[in-house]
Amino acid sequence: MAVARWRITSVTEGPQTWLIHYEPVDGGGEAFAASFPKEAFEIRMAEHGLDSLDEAIEVLLYTPLLHAMHADGHPDVMPVLEGDAATARSRVLSQVAACKERYGEVTAAPANGLARAADPLQALRDRVRVDKVRVATIRLEIDRHLLSQPQGGA
Repeated sequence: MAVARWRITSVTEGPQTWLIHYEPVDGGGEAFAASFPKEAFEIRMAEHGLDSLDEAIEVLLYTPLLHAMHADGHPDVMPVLEGDAATARSRVLSQVAACKERYGEVTAAPANGLARAADPLQALRDRVRVDKVRVATIRLEIDRHLLSQPQGGA
């Protein structure tokens, strides 16, 4: 199976959410949109030990494709809440890399290909604010939860 390619065509900000619009490149699949709560960026950074907003954006952009990849019979591609932050980061970034290689790739390149055209993800870079203290607090809660679980359980 060829790797599907998706282009982000727009990002719409709502009061509580971001709506990201995907369009198939080369006619593979149907257009769709994914909605993320505004706090999803900080939560993903905490859950997966991500270092930057750009990493959080990438993980969130691939979330719908990881769900589809899992539904299509790839059992070990969904990010799970386990391990320390470094292990979680390594795991989710390797899952995104596997998705790009074997299943679907997302690009934010403008549809017309002009470098001067607006990058649809710029709205996220400009408007999403990451509170590092909040991210650290969420990560502490995750670690506390994981430590309270019996070995082998979640």
